[in-house]
Amino acid sequence: MIELKQVRKAFAGKPVLRALDWKIREGERWQIVGASGIGKTTLLRLLLGLEQPDGGQISGAQRVRFCPVFQEDRLIEGWSVVQNVMLVCDDEVRTREILLRLLPGQALDQTVRTLSGGMRRRVALARALAAQGDVLVLDEPFTGLDEQSIDRACAALEKYAEERAVLLVSHGTGQRFSDWNTLRLTGSTDIQK
Repeated sequence: MIELKQVRKAFAGKPVLRALDWKIREGERWQIVGASGIGKTTLLRLLLGLEQPDGGQISGAQRVRFCPVFQEDRLIEGWSVVQNVMLVCDDEVRTREILLRLLPGQALDQTVRTLSGGMRRRVALARALAAQGDVLVLDEPFTGLDEQSIDRACAALEKYAEERAVLLVSHGTGQRFSDWNTLRLTGSTDIQK
């Protein structure tokens, strides 16, 4: 599906990714781990085409429909929760079904500006889960969530990821996804498991 060959990226002369080789096949689940600032978000931005590599090649990504959750929620403040998710899904029944896995029912018709940070995060995740696409790209989707909300978000992710590939950057969720493939970014040699 997507292949990275010897991909390199640096910022201000400081290497972030060094000769990364990685294959992502249809339906695979990947967690991307490493220290803060090691290049996890940069890697996702390269896959999404928001950054260009300094060297190497990324093939197959241009034929893929990505469903991202960015570190910022990127929601429309004056719109309701349902309206924000329906930007990517015209099936209101499916939209509400996904949202009800993540939020209390009374929150669905509220405007986003009235929600807490954790609730906004769950709306951003619901939007990605509701979107039609091939690969879920999730950059810290559980930030600001308490343990119970993380449990619900993980259950929703497992249910609605369906046959799509999933690329997940998240701190502290390794045990929840221990059966997933792992790409460990180290700053020198990147390791796949």
